[in-house]
Amino acid sequence: MPDTEPPKPHPDTAARHEAPDFMRMLVDHVPAMLAYWGADLRCRFANRAYERWFGVSADSLIGTSIEDLLGPELLPQTRPYIQGVLRGEEQIFERVMPGHGGTVRHSLATYIPDILDGEVVGFMTHVTEVTKLKEAEAALRAQATERERAYECLRQSEAALREAQRLGQIGSWEWDLGTNVARWSDEMYRIFGFDPAEPLPDYTERDRLYTPNSWARLTKQIEHTVQTGEPYLLELEYLKPGGGTGWIEARGLAVRDTQGHIFKLAGTLMEITERHHIQEARVQRDVAQAANRNKTMLLSRVSHELRTPLNGIMGYAQLNLMEPNLDATQRQRNDVILQCGQHMVELVDDVLDLAGAELGRITVEQLPVDLTPVVEASLLRFGPMADAMRVELVNRLAPHDVLRAQADPMRVRQVINNLVSNAIKYNRPDGLVTLSTRHDAAHIDIRVEDTGIGLTAEQQARLFTPFDRLGAEATRVEGTGVSLALSKVLVDLMGGQLLVESQPGKGSAFTLRLACSAS
Repeated sequence: MPDTEPPKPHPDTAARHEAPDFMRMLVDHVPAMLAYWGADLRCRFANRAYERWFGVSADSLIGTSIEDLLGPELLPQTRPYIQGVLRGEEQIFERVMPGHGGTVRHSLATYIPDILDGEVVGFMTHVTEVTKLKEAEAALRAQATERERAYECLRQSEAALREAQRLGQIGSWEWDLGTNVARWSDEMYRIFGFDPAEPLPDYTERDRLYTPNSWARLTKQIEHTVQTGEPYLLELEYLKPGGGTGWIEARGLAVRDTQGHIFKLAGTLMEITERHHIQEARVQRDVAQAANRNKTMLLSRVSHELRTPLNGIMGYAQLNLMEPNLDATQRQRNDVILQCGQHMVELVDDVLDLAGAELGRITVEQLPVDLTPVVEASLLRFGPMADAMRVELVNRLAPHDVLRAQADPMRVRQVINNLVSNAIKYNRPDGLVTLSTRHDAAHIDIRVEDTGIGLTAEQQARLFTPFDRLGAEATRVEGTGVSLALSKVLVDLMGGQLLVESQPGKGSAFTLRLACSAS
């Protein structure tokens, strides 16, 4: 390659590089403000940076007082540092300085004392703009603040999630299929009774957390999800930490990577023991209700079938009584047939009414009914029965008191008859059955009180259960356990109440409460 000659210097280069012009050029090109101030605080030297900062030339600054340069705004901020450097102490400080057009500049200033023979004869100043640095620091602080706020929000969200899981008894989990590492939420640990500080049992060892049947179902479903990616939802029986078993709702799904491969399973687990028991109770209730409906329909059909032969029996017994040649024994036997037949007819009617009520086939009328003659008729009807059982009937109703209620005439008569009949049957010899009334502007109460054996609290809870005689089936008292159950249904249909008060050994009091009639 041909030799190349170095470039020739500019003819003025040598002159520019001669001191002190060369030093002046270097100083003027420094972006920081450089100056020397005498002990009298007057400028001895300044570079051109002062023109950019203060709008004054370096030459015109010579001989100017630093107090005039700084002015009333900056001088109070700077005076302590001027005093310090005049004591021979180097000063480093930051301050904010106004710029052109209302801008603000941040500066870092260094004041270095010039000491001659132990006396401060002046000081040098070096002032560098650090506005961009301050802006960067402010941006970093803002980022740090925002990051801390985000971390705090995350911490609060995690705390809220943990609290929500605790309240809802819902745990969450993840299982990395590659590393075989599982992660549980705090609620998962609580449900199964594990210490979060202890390592979790391996997947194959978790069979001790469930009943055998539930564990088999869970493992089969997990294998299916790993192979197909299909999510699952199961109700499983687990072994509670304190003993016994409970129920959980387990959900799981497959998580795929960017290539579509399943690498993780995740899901939730919710404690549902109480819900499971409620669902079981509902199923049992529905089964019982269906059985009860079937029983009611059977009773209804049987009762209908009984009516035909009963009508025949009653009819022929009545025809027999019309024969003039019957002797006393034959008439007595026919009377027994009629009485038993009548009892069977009433029983069939009660069963049909009860079945109809349970099937929703009974309707009642709401008419004004004077209850006084209804009560008097009932007492008259059951007088012979009371006499036969040595029970006294006491009528405490006022003779001329009009008790007009809103009710179905036939059904209210049926209810009062049932109450009076039961009060006599379940009384004691030489006992009392007292009928009384109480009324106000809204209601009328008919109270039937006896001095019989009374009822326990447990018996009162079963009082209106059809066919439950509360132990009376072991006595000689006849009955079916239908009349009170039917009475309660009829009173409810009429919009009234059937109330009971009773003490064992002291007797019972039944109160029929009906709404007053407006007419």
